[in-house]
Amino acid sequence: MKLHLLNYYPSAAPWTALWTDWDPDRIGADFAAIAGLGANAVRIVLQPEVFGYPTPSADRLAQLRRSVELAAQHGLSVQLTLFDWWDGYPDTAGSDRWARAVLAPYRDDPRIAFVELKNEVDPADRPTAAWLRHELPVVRQAAGGTPVTVSVTGPDPVARLRTLRTVLAGDPPDFYDLHYYGAAGAARATFEAAEAAVAPAALFVGETGAATGPPLSEAAQDLYLRSVEWAATSAGLPDAAPWIFQDLIAADVPAGAERGASALSFGLLRTDGTAKPAAAAVRALFQGRSVDPAFNGDFGQGLGRSPADWSPNAVGGAEADWDQGSAVLARTADSSTFTVTPVLQPTAAGEPVRMTAWARGERSTGQNRIAITWYDRLGRYLGEDDSPVLPAGTTPWRLLTVDSAAPRCAAFAALALKSQHDTGQARFDDVTFRLQELTGWARPATSTYASPSGQGRSV
Repeated sequence: MKLHLLNYYPSAAPWTALWTDWDPDRIGADFAAIAGLGANAVRIVLQPEVFGYPTPSADRLAQLRRSVELAAQHGLSVQLTLFDWWDGYPDTAGSDRWARAVLAPYRDDPRIAFVELKNEVDPADRPTAAWLRHELPVVRQAAGGTPVTVSVTGPDPVARLRTLRTVLAGDPPDFYDLHYYGAAGAARATFEAAEAAVAPAALFVGETGAATGPPLSEAAQDLYLRSVEWAATSAGLPDAAPWIFQDLIAADVPAGAERGASALSFGLLRTDGTAKPAAAAVRALFQGRSVDPAFNGDFGQGLGRSPADWSPNAVGGAEADWDQGSAVLARTADSSTFTVTPVLQPTAAGEPVRMTAWARGERSTGQNRIAITWYDRLGRYLGEDDSPVLPAGTTPWRLLTVDSAAPRCAAFAALALKSQHDTGQARFDDVTFRLQELTGWARPATSTYASPSGQGRSV
């Protein structure tokens, strides 16, 4: 599939307000902006409670018709998501009537990319499972040749996909839809396990994203989306569909939806329409360019006293700071760290990797080093490899190196800058992470990085 899909609600009219405060001019302008991001498809979500159930109102059907027309005018096909905010599973007659009425004008319509029966189902729930078995064939018949899917999410979405496949074994969907919000580093291993769980059916990652509300950052969102998109490409999947086009305005969120800052700040655009850094990454991806694998290894970006992309863990009164373009760990009685999960990850057990960083001590008394730490796809710690320790005292910049290999069952590596029992401070800069063998991805045999002294060094 060459699908470049973006999830959508208007910033000022999310969820049911899309229909109760329907504004075709606003929708048309948004669709133009979505097309400008390189997307060729957009998701439109329908809630029976506002459409009229079990008989959709003529006015709502007219709004939907105009929305599909507006999408087509901007070169966008439509994902139609049915039965949102609905749990009337015993009423199969009513759900049949509603679905057939909604889909009747769009049977075999090339403007419809696919139909999603329901968003994020729990197939382990018996009423849900019974309804899915009943309703999926009804919706498929109403859609004609248009593909029909069902989506799942959760802390272990692979387990839910296995359950869903079992529930629908007699009449499966045309493909399976996974909504992924797990650890960025675990994405590739999760996608591979998900593909195996539903094979030979196809898999699509219909939602993924990260919020930018406090304490999260726009840089973290950018790194997350690039990591997940790299994972999708590496696993042979279509581009994952970012959630969501634009941040949502809290005052316009209808009752029943989450209003917290973190839930409303997943947009590629801010509420004023300006683009976050992740928008450029998504545009590049949708336009066919490779995912940028960079992370903030030179500590050139940050907010306040926190370096972008890195997570501090300062224990027992230690300091974890961003100062003069380097990461600083000071007064570390207990072990304190900065960690980051790089975009590129090993794709097979035993694949060798290397991490380097420049470091120096200032009146250092403890143990300062770098490390590669390994985790499985559920985030469980598997072990680590450490570099030699930086010498004590006040030292010049020194290159630290650690080599490792992906252990069996490893999903991803995280990089750590570590300090322990140090009454002084350690500074770290110019961190690199290199995959020695990564089939299908071109990269230079050596890369040149600027050391803190300004001299180029080949690493």
